[in-house]
Amino acid sequence: MQKVTCSVEALEEMAETLWYVRLRPVQAVDFQPGQYLLVVMADDDKRPFSIANMSGEAGVLELHIGASPDNTYAMQVLKRMQEQGQIEVQLPAGKAYLRESRHPVILMAGGTGFAYTRSILQQMLADGLHKPVFIYWGVRNEEHLYAHEELTAWAAEHRQLTYVPVVQNDNEHWQGRTGLVHEAIMEDFPSLTGYDIYVAGRFEMAGVAREAFKEKGVDAERLFGDAYEFI
Repeated sequence: MQKVTCSVEALEEMAETLWYVRLRPVQAVDFQPGQYLLVVMADDDKRPFSIANMSGEAGVLELHIGASPDNTYAMQVLKRMQEQGQIEVQLPAGKAYLRESRHPVILMAGGTGFAYTRSILQQMLADGLHKPVFIYWGVRNEEHLYAHEELTAWAAEHRQLTYVPVVQNDNEHWQGRTGLVHEAIMEDFPSLTGYDIYVAGRFEMAGVAREAFKEKGVDAERLFGDAYEFI
């Protein structure tokens, strides 16, 4: 993997406990859509974050980081970025990157796992959508759908793209789908045979989804997610 120092061009709170970060590497970097980088805190402390944009896009790396006062793992990274204005990273990492395929695609994200699916979706849009693509994004609260307008606009522009937001803790204003994101997929697809499925989110969610999708006939070789390297 390549090790590179990056300047911090932007660090903004998108919603409560959710941060947008834009890094500019001092030299050119390359990665596949869906791969991640490692923030180097120390030689024995390297912390993974999904890259939320395409390779080569304006020469920057975008991250979406979920961080709260009780999440020191991520807060320490943000604090170093704020204090030093730069950070060292290693990349690319991850085997769950976008594959060339004629199969229709389902992208499933939980929370800031959306960053992973956004990178993949951006690349597919840039290449031109020639097959159905479904993106399901599950969050706990409606305000955490920080890219809702962007996805709604993309879906309106591309007839092959379907966007389904799913809110776990619904409120009186939310008119969309509620519950767990993998259950929404289970409800909408009688069979998952013949689909490429990309999953990002908490390990527990990824594990539950894998077992559930087996009941719908998913091909294990067409189910992608970095979590599956560890669980």
